[in-house]
Amino acid sequence: MMDWDVVASPLERSLAALNRYASASAPDEVFLDDLQQRIGAARRASARGGLRAPRAANDAPRILLLGYTGAGNTGADLRTIETIAQLRRVLAPRVPRITLFALGDCFDHPLLAGTPRLTPALPYLPDALDAAVREADLVLNVEGSTYTSKFSDSLAGVLIGGVALAHAHGRPALAYGVDSGAMSAALTRFVERNAEGGEVICRNDAARQQLALLGVLAQTGADTAWTYRATPEASDAASSARRVALCPNNPFWWPVHADAARARELDARGAASPLRYGPLHFHSWDAARAEAYQAYLDRFARIALGLREQGYTPVLVGMEQLDHNACVDLAARLPFDIELVTRGPRTLDEVAAAVAQAACVVTTRYHAAVLAISHGVPVFGLSMDTRIERLLGEVGCSQWHASCDDVDGAKAALTAIGSLCRDEVRTALIDAYADYASLQRTRIDAMGDRLRAALDV
Repeated sequence: MMDWDVVASPLERSLAALNRYASASAPDEVFLDDLQQRIGAARRASARGGLRAPRAANDAPRILLLGYTGAGNTGADLRTIETIAQLRRVLAPRVPRITLFALGDCFDHPLLAGTPRLTPALPYLPDALDAAVREADLVLNVEGSTYTSKFSDSLAGVLIGGVALAHAHGRPALAYGVDSGAMSAALTRFVERNAEGGEVICRNDAARQQLALLGVLAQTGADTAWTYRATPEASDAASSARRVALCPNNPFWWPVHADAARARELDARGAASPLRYGPLHFHSWDAARAEAYQAYLDRFARIALGLREQGYTPVLVGMEQLDHNACVDLAARLPFDIELVTRGPRTLDEVAAAVAQAACVVTTRYHAAVLAISHGVPVFGLSMDTRIERLLGEVGCSQWHASCDDVDGAKAALTAIGSLCRDEVRTALIDAYADYASLQRTRIDAMGDRLRAALDV
């Protein structure tokens, strides 16, 4: 009987693994197991003395950035942009050779458009990651929503597993300003098995404490988007004194799950599905989720109407390309015309300016809250998970958020924003924002020191 691993080429083995994954009954769990297998193999090879020779001190460092870049998500792209800018600052005068692991083709910012993207060497992503990290001098996970099953166990596996793979191969590897949340049993096991797989810097203490319970010893840092400054000329109307940015999404169709049989059936019929997310994944959806989404839109519509009564001009801002439909659905509920500023039709800088230069913001998107606070704009969060709650709690503004499914969420938002007519409320809020944003930027500077140390420069 032939040994397949000996006879087959790397390409054949990778194709076979891809087919096993695509035909599995639980593909996301198979994906995590396959990543773990490759991490284990790298650890064993390193233990046998298979580490690469040190990089020459004068070589341009090769840096692989893992994240959600290219999907048209403004927050993810801001994090990547600011990380690239920081890398260039802290490593100067050497110019790092940066490569992006991309998950889409939306590159409407010059820094992203001008950065090379990873061309996978093998068809199955765990194999492509394994090959890519071997060629890097530093691997950074630059996505915030890392230790969570809220969006996708497969994406979390790429982010956590990519850092662990690099560490197993003896490469410096950092999770850079990341967050945590609820995790599936499979992802929890994966995190515990790779607790020592690279350096982890969290963007808040709550994440650091949660990860410590799983054996991950992390440092407290910051989200790198805090250093982004909105471009004044990005939107001529963005700075209107009474414009309020409303940033909805669909909080109820996450996470996405791989379902190869469903994808094949659609492809065979030449059919499409509004729930499809990439080649094999699908958003979660059922009658209860649909009902919750309709109630959420009604809640946001009441906020828009109430703010209009307070003299504001509401604008709908789609922070991610996926949010365009939520903005359209919300606009259909309003008895007045409303402007849409959504990613895709509008650029990253235009979307960011619509938030950063607003009079106030109501958001379910985490990075809209970061942009608002960073630019001194009052923000109320309709949160879909713990991220906005943690953020506003650290700022000292815990009364400025409600759950996205809170029946009293609209009333809470309108009451909070209505209090801004009192000078003492607005002044205290803006002062708290300024102090918190300054602390975050100080932490980011310290994170830059960790980058230098990781590359021994």
